[in-house]
Amino acid sequence: MIFASNVFLFLFLPAFLLCYYLAGFRWRSLVIVLGSYLFYAWWRPDFLFLFIGITYWNYWFGLRIKANLEAGNKERAFRLLTIGVVGDLATLGYFKYANFGVEVIAGALAPLGIDTFTLEHIILPLGISFYVFQAISYIVDIYRRKAEPTDRFIDFAAFISLFPQLIAGPILRYNQIEQQLRSRTHSMELFSLGASRFMLGFIKKVLIADSLAPMNVLFLGESTPQMADAWFGLLISIMQLYFDFSGYSDMAIGLGMMMGFRFQENFNQPYLAQSITEFWQRWHMTLADFLRDYVYMPLVRRRIAGPMLGLVITMMLSGFWHGASFSFICWGLFFGIGMVLERRFDLATKVTTPYRFWRNMRTFVLLNLSMPLFYTGDLRHSLEIYAGLFGFNGVGSLNGYLYGTSLMTLSFTAVGLLWISVAGRINLRYYASDGQAYFMQHVGGVQALLLWAGFLLALSRLAANSFSPFLYFQF
Repeated sequence: MIFASNVFLFLFLPAFLLCYYLAGFRWRSLVIVLGSYLFYAWWRPDFLFLFIGITYWNYWFGLRIKANLEAGNKERAFRLLTIGVVGDLATLGYFKYANFGVEVIAGALAPLGIDTFTLEHIILPLGISFYVFQAISYIVDIYRRKAEPTDRFIDFAAFISLFPQLIAGPILRYNQIEQQLRSRTHSMELFSLGASRFMLGFIKKVLIADSLAPMNVLFLGESTPQMADAWFGLLISIMQLYFDFSGYSDMAIGLGMMMGFRFQENFNQPYLAQSITEFWQRWHMTLADFLRDYVYMPLVRRRIAGPMLGLVITMMLSGFWHGASFSFICWGLFFGIGMVLERRFDLATKVTTPYRFWRNMRTFVLLNLSMPLFYTGDLRHSLEIYAGLFGFNGVGSLNGYLYGTSLMTLSFTAVGLLWISVAGRINLRYYASDGQAYFMQHVGGVQALLLWAGFLLALSRLAANSFSPFLYFQF
């Protein structure tokens, strides 16, 4: 089940919220777990057993790690932590990377005339990358004494399974939501703010991202794109990715607010970044924070790698997390090496660095140049696009986009560009208050009317299409 579907909007969500608000606070974790398991099982009921198994695995290790720390046996606690993390990563590795590993081994041995075994295609369980990361953060934070394990399994299961962010984040940390599981505020004001945030995300996803999708299909379907077509297609694709993923995050955060939760923000105008270092402070912020705290910092603090090599390794793993292919590994290395060079030449910026147009444009071009590796997931196809970008296939005319897509697609391309510009003002209000106010808090009057008009238009579009999958589900 996905947010942008009729069954979620008109059946699951109303029924869930009714049960949630009829239940007393002590029973709401149970309602969340049952609702989230139903939400997850809607896709594949059999993978629900894997999901529950990972949940209990980490709950048990959390309690044992805590008991050994209290008993002064830190060495045994560390061994338990290691086993717990290895179990999580082995599960993720099997489902996400086993096919890729077998292909690499077979490709390496084939020239020697050695036949290796083959593996049936392994289906990637929906959201496994996200809930495994959350589970790892739980037992690591307990070992680091940054969080207390919960005695109530149902509370931990609610944290892992919380359906608004289950499939594509934002990635939650237990120590950030621990107190909210014990006590949280429910009010009409918070509920309405959450509903508005959900509507905003719904518009971004259904009305803009999905309208841009036909151009993305044309872009990726062209084997020898010419220069103008390649750059235009890349621009449209990067816009579609932003509206698709940030729209999902808006909906997830809004649903959380409707249940009294406050999740960490996941986007902050990423295309205004003035360096690729800053880009990762604005794009998928919860993943960047996770990689910093659970990959980069341990590498550096344990002196496994220096700061620069640690950065390259972390970003390479980030690429590999996004997809099991050499193309995604190269995509991660692009950012890792780029961030090292920015530090060497004092080009790295922060979110608070004063804005300079040319720094922003330089970064935006670099981001675009990285994206063929991301969109295709295939090195050969990426090289074909790069050939087009650098003019090896001719200048191009954009006729394919102008005559191959509808007027609606072209109109929402313009809306998307306008949105990216205007939304910066709303974000500035939010971040100026250091995230203490609720995003969307200042939306009212004409803006509220526009929000409702856009939401109703998006609903009518959904009714026509009935299904609208998110791009980040594949990760």
